[in-house]
This record gives sequence, C-alpha cells and structure tokens, in this order.
Amino acid sequence: MHLRELAPGEQLEDIIASSPLALLQFGTQSCAPCGALHQKIDSWLDEREKTPGHLPLAAVYISLDEHPALAAQADVLSAPTLRFYAEGQLWAEAKGYFSLEAFLARAERAEQLLQEGTASQTR
Repeated sequence: MHLRELAPGEQLEDIIASSPLALLQFGTQSCAPCGALHQKIDSWLDEREKTPGHLPLAAVYISLDEHPALAAQADVLSAPTLRFYAEGQLWAEAKGYFSLEAFLARAERAEQLLQEGTASQTR
C-alpha cells in the first residue's frame, strides 16, 4: 500500500469519513523533506500491510501546489504537514520539523485504542 494522490474533486471530509483511519500528507513538489517523508510513509504502509489485523486506512497525499484552496480550507500553512484521523477525529498532527517515528507511534496507538473500543475515552 502506498499514499495515493488526491483524486480530482475529492474532498477531505469524504476521505476522513470513508475509513476508520485516515493518514493525510500535505506537501509540495519543491519540499525535499516532503519527498523523504512520502517514501518513509510508503515503507511504513507496506510493513503495516504485511501484518494482519489492522483496521482499514485511507492514506492520501495532497499536493499544496495543485490544491491551494483545499490547503487553505484545511488550514494547512506549511509543508510538510501530516494528519492522522481515527473515527473522523483528528488524533495526531505534525508540521515542519518533527519525529515521524513519534507521529506513527501515536497513529498506531490510536488504532490499538480503536480496536479495543477505548479511543473516544482516551483521546
């Protein structure tokens, strides 16, 4: 599994509502860290897919170059920005310089809590 590109006309609300979990990466063509993050997230998604028992996850890359209005609507002001949603609620967000490992650990914790049925109580 890899991050897929945002489809023409697709709305963020639809992505977030379409799956119990959603991972969104906002980036630009000229952002070197964005490209590196994209590759690392793809590797994480591949590893995740090899392990059974995971909840469905929508993983989408949104180009700020191609979708500036959508970025403004989502209040995304910098690249890279990552957001992770569990049951439609923002669970984790990282912008600029951050630890991808810490972000992904928080995402994995959200999934674990969701599977246990305690995510809404712990958030």
